[in-house]
Amino acid sequence: MEKGIEPEQRRVRLLVILQLSIIMIYLISAASRVWIEYRETLVQNQKEQMLITAEILGENMGITLQEYENELEFLGSISGEDGWEGGIYEQFLNIQNSFACNILQEDENGALRACVYDTALKAPILVSKTGENKSIWQYEDEKGKKYLVFKEELDSGKKLCLAVDAEKYYEKLISDIHIGTNGYVMIKNSSGRILMHPEPEQWGIMVIEGRREMYPDLDYSSLEEMVKEQCSGNKGISEYYSYWWTDPELPRVKKISAYAPATIGEDFWVVSAVIDYDDFYSPIVEGMKKIGFLFISGLLLLFVMIFFIGKLLNDRRKASKEIVYLRELNSLLEEVQQGEERIAHQQRLQIMGTMTGGIAHEFNNFLTPIMGYAELLMLELDEESDEYDSAREIYEASEKAKDVIRQISSLSRRNVETVYKTIPADKMLQRVSKMVESVCPAHVHMKRELQVQGISILGNATQLNQVILNICVNAIYAIGKKEGELILRAETVEKETLEHIPALEASQISKAWSRYLRIDIEDNGCGMTQETLKHIFDPFFTTKKAGEGTGLGLSLAEQIVHSHKGYLYAESEVGKGTTFTVFLPVLEADTEETLLGERQQEDLRILIADDNAKILKLLERNFARIGLQITVCRTNGELQKILKERKINVLVIDETLEDGDGVDSCMAMQGKYPDILKIMMADQITREIAEAKQKRVIDGYVEKPVSDTTILEAIRSCRES
Repeated sequence: MEKGIEPEQRRVRLLVILQLSIIMIYLISAASRVWIEYRETLVQNQKEQMLITAEILGENMGITLQEYENELEFLGSISGEDGWEGGIYEQFLNIQNSFACNILQEDENGALRACVYDTALKAPILVSKTGENKSIWQYEDEKGKKYLVFKEELDSGKKLCLAVDAEKYYEKLISDIHIGTNGYVMIKNSSGRILMHPEPEQWGIMVIEGRREMYPDLDYSSLEEMVKEQCSGNKGISEYYSYWWTDPELPRVKKISAYAPATIGEDFWVVSAVIDYDDFYSPIVEGMKKIGFLFISGLLLLFVMIFFIGKLLNDRRKASKEIVYLRELNSLLEEVQQGEERIAHQQRLQIMGTMTGGIAHEFNNFLTPIMGYAELLMLELDEESDEYDSAREIYEASEKAKDVIRQISSLSRRNVETVYKTIPADKMLQRVSKMVESVCPAHVHMKRELQVQGISILGNATQLNQVILNICVNAIYAIGKKEGELILRAETVEKETLEHIPALEASQISKAWSRYLRIDIEDNGCGMTQETLKHIFDPFFTTKKAGEGTGLGLSLAEQIVHSHKGYLYAESEVGKGTTFTVFLPVLEADTEETLLGERQQEDLRILIADDNAKILKLLERNFARIGLQITVCRTNGELQKILKERKINVLVIDETLEDGDGVDSCMAMQGKYPDILKIMMADQITREIAEAKQKRVIDGYVEKPVSDTTILEAIRSCRES
């Protein structure tokens, strides 16, 4: 203390120090009281949680053991002495889901008379007397495994016994319940005999007497008082000193036991949840230490942050200017790059469209004389001659080629025809099989197994022919120059068959079709590895030599099958061959008749709005075929005019029109025409369409490709819903 400081100043300083000391002592005292109360509250809460756990386990165990007694009583009542005949007991053991593992019968002297499974049980210990003629015993087998055996004395004096795997019961339902670090749950009967314990050596011994025999030098005084309280039949929480029996060194520790009775007939068992007292206290101390450490660390970090915040604010001003500049520069570069990519993409599309049109034109020039001369030959030849059949095959094949060229030409057009027709499966497969036979070399033998008479599908015959022909050509390539066999197999299967195919996920299988046409194309060629099999449907993936394949065939085939609401997958093994399987939904024979019957009952006035003139023309023709005249339009203006002039009760509208959006059109007419049924046609169901249906802007939707049948089916579904 400096000599120059006046006495008054010294008194003020001492007073301040004294006040600060008093405040510090008060804060420490208050913190100590809060700490003690907080610790005791947490300990008490955890004790109550342990007691609740013991009570729940006790109730569940009591119910389970009572169920075993009830099952034993039921078996004795329905079978009597004849339970072994007909395998009633064995059937019971096979169908029950509990831990019962055997049924035995003892004579009046306790000797084993019969059993379902030949298991030698020994060392019987009476555990509980639950009724006048009911009891529970503990047995063990030759390996020392413990069983609980429920016995009931029958009128004949014999005893019917139900054996329960006690170790499995404890392992599955109790041992996984962890309390603290070293805590566990144990079960004892009302006389203090241990029935279940994490230490297997203690099963079946008395809590005090048995342990004294095993460990005679230990102090059991505190444990005796706790066991006495537990065996009184009450529930509670006890603190006592004992040992960790699961630790070979047997350390003496303070424990907490929450116990509750499990009532079993006239007796009870004790369910005891045991934990080390330090497991309660140590986490609380560690938690407070961590909180204190975090608080001090937080203060230090706060001062450091205040120092750096000023510096960061200054740096931020400088950086913000640079960020704005870089952001503008980056945006400009992105726009330039996107513009270049769009231009390049449009150029590629233009070149492809030009090439496609030119190729289609040249092929049409080649096909014209082929079709013309084939038709002349057909006119000159006798219809019964083989030459006439050959000429007809040439003409029909050229017609198919013309259809393919038409599809190639459609690649350069904006709208693609998405209306399918009804196709007889047998006729389609017969035609395509003849085309495959015509391209098969002499060493490849084709076999047909077609069982599809009277079956029809919905789709585009040329596209489906292209799929099958493409797969067959690949099969011929896989066979190579060796002798080979190509099998075309077709049959109808139920929808449930698809659910058992590993390559198809159950969630992908549509519920709209009850039967499918299954087409298998099998060859005994070179096969493929599983790694190759994963990529066969990827665009531009091919195993052929350079110049022999583009890798687009199977990719296009998968797209075509998917557009027909079908599925395509392959199975292959190296050296044994490959099987491609196509599933196409079957158009049920009675679907159209049912829909026509409904149309006759109530006159349908259908208006179809679509921006594709081909779709409208084909739908008009298909509906006229079944005797139903429809109204069509391509723009929203035409739609509004027709609605004013005619009485329409069904509107089938495409998601896009020439002058607007289909959903917007339905929303605009919602209040004016509330009685009209509105169905949306879409290439794929988007979130906007799903929300429109949910908000009742539209009544339903149907995915393209569409047909008269699918539209009538959608109308019926909407009316039923």
